Amino acid sequence: MPDFLLYAQHGWADHNYKISCLGQTLATPDALVVAPNLGWWNTWWKIAPLIQTVETIAIANFEQYPHTPIRIVGHSMGGLIWLEILNRYPQWWKNVHSLVLVGSPVGGSKLAKILDPLAIAIGADLAINRMAIAEKIAFHIKTLSIAGDINGISDGTVTIASTQFSHGKFKVLKGINHPRLKNHSLVARAILDFWAEL
Repeated sequence: MPDFLLYAQHGWADHNYKISCLGQTLATPDALVVAPNLGWWNTWWKIAPLIQTVETIAIANFEQYPHTPIRIVGHSMGGLIWLEILNRYPQWWKNVHSLVLVGSPVGGSKLAKILDPLAIAIGADLAINRMAIAEKIAFHIKTLSIAGDINGISDGTVTIASTQFSHGKFKVLKGINHPRLKNHSLVARAILDFWAEL
């Protein structure tokens, strides 16, 4: 039986290698790291099938380890995927030790609207404001939101403001851009410090 299940989910225009490395850094020797690779190309289209893929894996793991604590770390869109899943399964909340959103555009991504103005692909999904969902979940689950800051406004991709919401803890890491957030030593340190407080 694992100490805990650690879900480490990559985001848009990415694959799972670096977020998996972050997961391994955070895990104990007896933890099980689950870092689904959604496929770089797949992340450009719609979020629904990506949510379905992660949800299917989570359901299978929940059935196999129904009493094992769950820790979740999602980078960028990976955090949004987990917000959607947790919103669907409030019965899982009692098993979730913590949720960490790393550079996740919870309030909606302005860049997504620019890149996909006709909302043909992933842009419409990334532009959705999920603040109400995040606040509801953070009221029940210990939640940390980490933002990068390279210019006082954003990490170069996601605005700092879009990562902030009520009931969760918030941490800004200066000098770290969006891609580096997925596997940076300061991100790992912030997560470990957060866990140590719980």
